[in-house]
This record gives sequence, structure tokens and C-alpha cells, in this order.
Amino acid sequence: MKADPLGRPYWIIFAAGAVSFTGDGIMLGALPLLAASITRDPRIVSLSEAVTGVGWLLLGLLSGVLIDRWRRTTTMWIVDAVRAVAAGVFAAAVLTGHASIPLLLVVGFFLGLLAPFYDNASSVIVPEIVPAAGLERANAYHQASLVLLANFLGPPAGAALFVLHHGVPILVDALSFAVAALLVFLVRRSAPPRAPAPDRHLGRELKAGLGYLYRHKLLRALCLMLVVTNAIGSGILAILVLYVLEVLHLPQAGFGWLVAIYAVGGVAGALLAPRFSQRLPTAASLIVAMLLMGVATVGFGLATNLAVVIPGAVLLGLGGTWWNVVTITLRQRIVPPELLGRVTAVYRMVAICAAPLGAVGAGFLAHHTGLRTPYLVMGLLQLAATVAFAPLLRRRLSSPGTRPPTASPPVSSGP
Repeated sequence: MKADPLGRPYWIIFAAGAVSFTGDGIMLGALPLLAASITRDPRIVSLSEAVTGVGWLLLGLLSGVLIDRWRRTTTMWIVDAVRAVAAGVFAAAVLTGHASIPLLLVVGFFLGLLAPFYDNASSVIVPEIVPAAGLERANAYHQASLVLLANFLGPPAGAALFVLHHGVPILVDALSFAVAALLVFLVRRSAPPRAPAPDRHLGRELKAGLGYLYRHKLLRALCLMLVVTNAIGSGILAILVLYVLEVLHLPQAGFGWLVAIYAVGGVAGALLAPRFSQRLPTAASLIVAMLLMGVATVGFGLATNLAVVIPGAVLLGLGGTWWNVVTITLRQRIVPPELLGRVTAVYRMVAICAAPLGAVGAGFLAHHTGLRTPYLVMGLLQLAATVAFAPLLRRRLSSPGTRPPTASPPVSSGP
């Protein structure tokens, strides 16, 4: 019988991630409802969602440095164990009728502080437990489970559980963290311990990661492209509910339908990405994925009927997750293991900072020009970025399966 190329440790860690994603999705659907059940002040309700993202702004870069110091599996199971306790205490408070906005904000803030450590570790651990030939498949399965469980199935399940009792979805989330922690603990030695840096200094270690990224022309280009794609993606979603109601003239449920269609395209893109990588050069995969996103977004701006919008939503999801799988795999293959946590943290910080810019920009543009114009502008911007970066991608990347050459030698953590 042929051995699984991804290996048992990967599948156990994948299962842990899938369980955790499900819990995250359930909380995504339940927390706004819980906040709204306590107060109808829109400022407080929005704040309850915003506090969970503050952790990345405060500790995102620091988490990258520490992830490069610590064994990645140990980080993952400890973080999930702590999150299980925090969510469990919160669930007990809600189940016993002691829910309050201050408690919700404190717990959300605390969980947000832990999130960067788990997210970074779960991404950079893949090349440590999966052979190089299986990276595309491993990242594809990770992206598919993220889209399907956290964004598609989890939120409606969370809303349904909330109807049973306000505390049930929070309890389920706590249990998901506990199960995920136990699964990773079982294979905690599958990832090697980190070698101590010759000179441990947070500032110099972070500078080494930033310096490596800046000097690497391909990685620097991918980071700039991420600014564009993430800003545009956030802009698309920011005004999508109004687009559905006022341009497509669908009922309120139409927003959920369109998001679900987008998620279907995202899962398809994740699962097809390894096959695309076998048949297309890496540069072509990136260019085609960006073109799909650009064309689909322009279609939203031109169309007023579902015959165009539905295929556009599928292509948008497909192109987005295809892009994610290819770029994540490239980063894992290019960056030395001792720097991967820091470089990954910078990428995630870039994505997080670009998101509000795109959302606010789309909102202001829609206010002054109408709801279709932002999609035209964002789609054309995506296509322009694709054309601008295509020559560099073709120069720096070769045929599928080839490890791209690094543009600069590995940088030590020391001065």
C-alpha cells in the first residue's frame, strides 16, 4: 500500500485546524448576536467585533519573532489550551446569565492577543512536517477547510446554536479549542525544536526578517501585490450587501446566497490549485489567478443581473484561494526556516493593514459615484497590478515544481 505523502502528523494537525476553524466560524456567527442581545448601540456592537483584531496590530510582528524561537507544535497546543479555558469561562458566564459587554470585550481582546501566535505557527509548521513535493496539497487542504468551515458552514451554525441558548455556541467554541489542543499535543514532537539564535534580541531579530523580505525581489513583489489584492477584496465585501440590495434588487437573504457562492468558488480554487500547479508554471498560475479576480470584479461593476454576477462570484473565490495557495507555498519554499515566522508575520500584518484602506475607499467611492463604480475601479486596479507585476514574476519564477532561487543569502538573527 502506497504511503500517504503528507504523513500522519500533517493530517492530525489538519484535523486540529479544521476543528478550530469550525469553532471560529460558530463564534463569528454568534458573537454579534450576543452583543446585540445585550445592547442595541451600534458603536458597542461594532466594537465587540473590532477588539478581536487588535491582537494582530499589537503582537503580530512580535509573534513572528517568537514563533521562530519556539517549537511550532508546542506553541499551537498551548495557545489552544489557553483559548479553551478563556472561552470556557466566558461560556459559563453566559450560560448562567452573567453575560455583559465588558466581559465580552475583555474575552474578545484576550483571544485576539493569542490569535497571531497560533495563526503564524500553523502556517509555518507545514514545511516542517510535509515533504516539499506535498506543500501545494497541504496548503490547499488548509485553505479549503478555512473557507468551508470558518466562513461558510460555521457562521450559520453559530446563529442556529445561539437560538437554542446564548451560551451554547461559546461552549462549542471552547470545546473546539480543547480538542484542537489535544490533537496537536499528540504529535507535538513532529516539528523539530528551534535552534537558539546566536544573539537573541527582539529588535535585531525582527530587523533580520524585514531585511530578508525587503532584499528579496520576488517576495517583496508578492508583498506589494498582497496589498492590492487584500485591499480590493475588503472593498468588494464592504459594500457587497448594498450592491445586493440596491443594484441586484435581491432580498436581504441574497447577501448570504452570494457569499455562499463565493465560498464554493473558494473551496474549488483551493482543491484545484495543486492540479493547476502541476500543469502551469508558477508565474502563470499567479497571473491567471489575479486576472480571474480582476475580470470578476469588473463584471460586478458592469452587470446588473445574476447571469453575470453568480459566475463572477465563483471566479472571484476561485482566483483568491488559488492565489493564496500558490503564494503561501512559494513563501514556505523560499524563506529559510529560521526566518519563516517573521516573514509570515509581516505578510499577515500587511494584509490586515490593507483591508481597512480598501473597505473605507470603496465606501467613500460608492457614496460619491454609486455602487457599481467601485467595482469597476477595483477590478481595473487589479488588472493593472497584474500587468505591472507580470514581467517580474516571469523573470523570477521558472517551471512548476522548481524551487525559486532566493535573491539574497539567508540572514542571521545577529547584528
